Amino acid sequence: MKWLANWVMSRRSKQLLVRVAHRLPESGNIADIGSGTGHNAEAIRRLGKHHLREFDVADLHWVGPGPELISSSRIPVDDQVFDGLIMFFVLQYPMFPEELLRECRRVSRGPLLIIQSTYQGRLGRTLLAIREFFWGRFALRLASLAGLVHPDHDSLQPRHSFTRPELQNLFSRVGLVVVEVVPGEWWRLGVSRDLFILQPEPGAL
Repeated sequence: MKWLANWVMSRRSKQLLVRVAHRLPESGNIADIGSGTGHNAEAIRRLGKHHLREFDVADLHWVGPGPELISSSRIPVDDQVFDGLIMFFVLQYPMFPEELLRECRRVSRGPLLIIQSTYQGRLGRTLLAIREFFWGRFALRLASLAGLVHPDHDSLQPRHSFTRPELQNLFSRVGLVVVEVVPGEWWRLGVSRDLFILQPEPGAL
């Protein structure tokens, strides 16, 4: 089971890397917010161009050095220390996603590459909830059974779901400029894994 779980997550991280690799800074320090299993950070490290620091609210890593822990959405670094930032499928979890986004804006001078599932319509919202369950709490349970993470971890309870316009409004409210949106439609069923390329609004801290 460990081999299969690692294969699935490694394959997923490679697919995500294809979407963002050419949008990362040429080199420098990159923050991975909500780093989870560590596979996404490891995929970027293999490029050999960046120094990655991982942050999460709980240590769920299977690969890599593991995360620095975030408390109450506070990222424990100084302002604008990162040349870029990634955050994949995270915003559905924090109680107050605006606080986390403000911290992301504070610590990175850009770009911020955020991949987040969005929905359209009632069917899309229902399918997204099912998908979030399988990639969240169900996957965490399997990882616990496989001995990959501590069984007491219960940090993957979704609290939010977003349409694409709702996310764009959220980014605007916290001082992030949407440079580009790259949809990733999921079988044309009202669910999309959207890539948002963001820059901090000048002077907004």
